[in-house]
Amino acid sequence: MVKIKIHRGTNQIGGSITEIYTENTHIFIDFGSELNTDPDESTDDKMIDMINHAKCDAVLFSHYHGDHVGLMQYIPQQDIRGHEIALCMGLEARKVLIRIHNTLANDNFENNKNHKEILNLLKDRTRWTNLENLIPFTIGDFTITPVRVDHSAYDAYMFIIQAEGKNMIHTGDYRTHGRLGKNLFPNLTRALNDRGIVGKVDILLTEGTMLERCDEEILTEEQLEQKAFELLQKKENKCAFLLCSSTNVETMASFCNAAHKVGGRFYVNHYVYSQIKGYRKTAGKEESQLRFRGAYPFEGLDFVNPKLDGGKTQMQYMKDHGGVMMIGFTEAYKRRMDFFKDENPLLIYALWKGFIDKDKHPDTYDEKYGDLVNSWRHEILHTSGHADVETIEKMIHLVKPRQGIIPIHTTKKTDFVKLNIGDIRVIVKEDGDEYDV
Repeated sequence: MVKIKIHRGTNQIGGSITEIYTENTHIFIDFGSELNTDPDESTDDKMIDMINHAKCDAVLFSHYHGDHVGLMQYIPQQDIRGHEIALCMGLEARKVLIRIHNTLANDNFENNKNHKEILNLLKDRTRWTNLENLIPFTIGDFTITPVRVDHSAYDAYMFIIQAEGKNMIHTGDYRTHGRLGKNLFPNLTRALNDRGIVGKVDILLTEGTMLERCDEEILTEEQLEQKAFELLQKKENKCAFLLCSSTNVETMASFCNAAHKVGGRFYVNHYVYSQIKGYRKTAGKEESQLRFRGAYPFEGLDFVNPKLDGGKTQMQYMKDHGGVMMIGFTEAYKRRMDFFKDENPLLIYALWKGFIDKDKHPDTYDEKYGDLVNSWRHEILHTSGHADVETIEKMIHLVKPRQGIIPIHTTKKTDFVKLNIGDIRVIVKEDGDEYDV
């Protein structure tokens, strides 16, 4: 007996929590907080109560985004039976989270005590199993093979899950239009061959984020970098600001590469620079584009660096030679940005349009993003971290799940029947439903 229960995620993007279990072993995949939800309508407390009264041998985290790990600190050390709960994540992904919470725990935030608690959990090696690409491991009745995927988060994974002669795949969030996505289907094919289950996968649980965004232009990261290069080449864009996620490694690398190509530098705060140094250390051959040549941490506004043209502040050097500065919302950023007011600099917005488009996305519009972007001459230059329709179809055709597809992490689960997937069954479930594999 193998069962799947989707506690949350059949009707929403983010906050997905999936349980797969046998009579003896229960594993959960992801345990994140909800996105853009009114606190009065959030089911986060319900999910926390559920995990504290559940049978649970392990929680697998596909990647470090908050909608997949945001409730991690509420997972008890032992389940209701007294079994130790293993936590499983890629080592480099966990290091990213450690750097995030180390920064927040040592800053003057009201909830820095909470960040210290999360940091202690992340550093507790007795709790963690490190996921490794294509290296199977066992948890009770289950054999789990992580397959590294490309996403707007570094060191992300999908999972091949096997128990009692049943074979399942949980995709997590993935894409193929990033630099690291080119190996996804070869790696997945290799893993299926190694496990001897080609043509024998029973269920595919797949994300469908982009089904509600089919009108979005999907750029490869290489195309994004080229467009950034073309923008920065223009004289009026010599000095540019960048609004981008500090953990979206590939997109940050795209802009850093573009700045380097036009002879400029890529300026970031010390926290982001600590993340960049971590990526540099771990970048392998396939990640050569993530080396961030020309990236520099912020220096003091009045610090005269003798290495810069014989003695200039970093800000003056950028004004003279050009560059890209990652920015945010604090007063410290405002002071830096105001230094360039007379230059009428370009602000490049490299996040999802839903945060700044009040007319089309009133539910996700974020006033602080909208106000900042609209205060400057700006361009939107972004590509999704999620699989487009063609990639989802390719995934389904490769896996050929015998029993069918269960859509999760989507608001358009019924639209899967419109895909070009032949007679492969779409199994539409609601939150809390069980499925017998």
